[in-house]
Amino acid sequence: MGALVPGFPQTLLPVMPGARVVSSSFDKTTVPATVALVGSIPGPAAAVLAYYTAALEAQGFKAVPGETVGTVPSKDFLRGDNETVNISVMETSGVSTFTIGANVAAESVK
Repeated sequence: MGALVPGFPQTLLPVMPGARVVSSSFDKTTVPATVALVGSIPGPAAAVLAYYTAALEAQGFKAVPGETVGTVPSKDFLRGDNETVNISVMETSGVSTFTIGANVAAESVK
């Protein structure tokens, strides 16, 4: 809680500049490997989604159509046939809290 766990794959899921890590997890013993990050940052949800969209697309992920789940800003990404990332953001009083979950091949998190 409050920091990145040892071995967290920051190349795959970088911490957005200015964001505070709320919690993180990383399990490379599962197939696929699982990575999760919860953070918060002052600013709009759209800025969080834009930052992570650029970071993931630079690594070959493609955004899946859709920008929300109900009223919550949320985006899914796919790389290849089985690597996925989901980002959802709750914005309250000018602070965006984001949750990112990834299921990726073990070689993606070395």
